[in-house]
Amino acid sequence: MKILAVVVLLSIALASSNSPNTDAPTGFDNKSNGMVDDATHQTDQAKFDDTETIADGLGPLYNAQSCRECHQNPTSGGTSQVAELRVGHQGSDHLFHNPEIPIAHRAEIITGRTLVNDRAICPNAALPDTEIQEHVPNSENIRTTRVSLGVLGDGFVEAVADKTLIGLAQKQCKESHRKICGQVIYVPIVEAPGQTGVGRFGWKDQHASLQSFSGDAYLNEMGITTRLFPDEVTKLCNTAPEPNDKAGADDLDDVDHFARFIRASKTPARDSKLANPKRWETKPSTHILIFCCTTLGLVTESLCPWWSITDEKCIRSRGEIFRPKAFTMPKISSARRPYGVFASATA
Repeated sequence: MKILAVVVLLSIALASSNSPNTDAPTGFDNKSNGMVDDATHQTDQAKFDDTETIADGLGPLYNAQSCRECHQNPTSGGTSQVAELRVGHQGSDHLFHNPEIPIAHRAEIITGRTLVNDRAICPNAALPDTEIQEHVPNSENIRTTRVSLGVLGDGFVEAVADKTLIGLAQKQCKESHRKICGQVIYVPIVEAPGQTGVGRFGWKDQHASLQSFSGDAYLNEMGITTRLFPDEVTKLCNTAPEPNDKAGADDLDDVDHFARFIRASKTPARDSKLANPKRWETKPSTHILIFCCTTLGLVTESLCPWWSITDEKCIRSRGEIFRPKAFTMPKISSARRPYGVFASATA
């Protein structure tokens, strides 16, 4: 059987190769991209690397104890070998439905998400008879895994204007004669109630900002509740006060630090050998064809989300102010895939 699969990763062709903008800083050196000073960046990285405990609010259901467990190769914020389990089932309406995962011998059913957590804090010394580990029932027969993607340089992705992403989807659809059409979805910006933006982060591009993304991950990957996501997945075995994450003396909570760390991170450098077009020459009838932005870069409007721009300044949450600056993101090799966004496929 002949297979023709076309995967378009960052199919970017809106920016001119003669762009006057500065190339985005690259490297795995744990240095700031210039948005903050290195000392501030290191403080934020320490929060990103910090290990959570039950006393901090870890769990009750969780996958990891720190951000770096799933984002560390070759340095904090990078990729990893960690894969998540996502499940569900087809309903009588022939549509996909989220799973119903029983825990504690069916004392409670976890619903409203596709994620199945790998770990749980019970049973433990305080609650030796409470077993809340998630187990997938046979009824949830649609199953897949998702590898943890890197977040380095995602601050530049956040800074791309919605209109640019909309234009990419339209251009992609036109140039492929409607064989590949990126889907633009508008999602709530959790820290800015009432505002929406084009989704670009998360497994299904369900978030438009790095604060929203960080808060979601903090809850679902570590079980830590925050001002943005204050509700636990389950109350069973939960003993920590809510919300688990609170602002420190600097008036910043962990989600603020995580988002600032990602925003100030450098982008992965392009691998010139892997990006060599000759490397990807193949026959379309038997192989996967990979197309990527090998000649053009993507230009950001400024180093801040569009909804936080006021006049000449970019106003961050908690009153931090940075002047906007346009950058050209590095040319990306499809093999390295440093960004976890803008992927579309057909078969």
